Amino acid sequence: MEFHRLDRPQVRPLISIAYPPGVRTLGLIINHEPMAWRPYENLIDGELDNRVPGQVKGSLRFFRSGSRPLVVKLDLVGDFHEDIRGKLIRLRNPNPMDRDAEFDRGGTYMKGFSAMQRGEVGDITAGLPLGPWTEEIARKLMAQNELIWQQHGLPEPERDERRQDYARCYREHIASGDLYYAYVPYPYLEWYSDANGRVVLELERSQVDVLEAGVPKPRDKTAAELHETERKRVEAFGKFMAGMAKQLSRENRKHGGDGTVFGAVI
Repeated sequence: MEFHRLDRPQVRPLISIAYPPGVRTLGLIINHEPMAWRPYENLIDGELDNRVPGQVKGSLRFFRSGSRPLVVKLDLVGDFHEDIRGKLIRLRNPNPMDRDAEFDRGGTYMKGFSAMQRGEVGDITAGLPLGPWTEEIARKLMAQNELIWQQHGLPEPERDERRQDYARCYREHIASGDLYYAYVPYPYLEWYSDANGRVVLELERSQVDVLEAGVPKPRDKTAAELHETERKRVEAFGKFMAGMAKQLSRENRKHGGDGTVFGAVI
């Protein structure tokens, strides 16, 4: 899977289980929703800290209908994206609510969510632009592309064709004065938890404060370092998908199937 900063899509894993004819799925949601916890409606407040390179720690509070807020501690390996790498961010939600309560389920969406989230950082950004597109940004992105192509053993003729395509797109961004974003132009927080798998918070700009006072600016990463960081993110996603496929394969066999699972990323 090849990702780049030009038009990287949001990753949404979808899993489909091949059940034999006549077998009921017993209410399982198979391929209609992305397989991830998305408790952004339940979020009350909290903070995440990346001031120590290679780790993200913090605490978040989540609303639970009919119960006390759930206080969640995070201990993750990895870094924020370049717009906030090395910084402390604070989150808030002025109108927390419970998705399950909305549908009169009488419970809470946070049921089963662990109060200790250990794992790996996915994509975490405040959605801040890193300035307009420049030749320097284009060169760094192209260097990352070269590392990806080398890693996957792409033949030289195909590499050259891709170089031309990317160079053309980069020139268009520069000529248009477009702003460059490390990931997406809004706050997006994703991590892979040992306890709960993939967790995603998609927020509004007004919900995130970036605290920079007294925080030294980290040095810029080289193209090779950015490539390695991205490789680890993709690897974390791959492990998550593999684990989910194994779990759904077991469910398939329990219901009389042959364990066949189809997975796709869109």
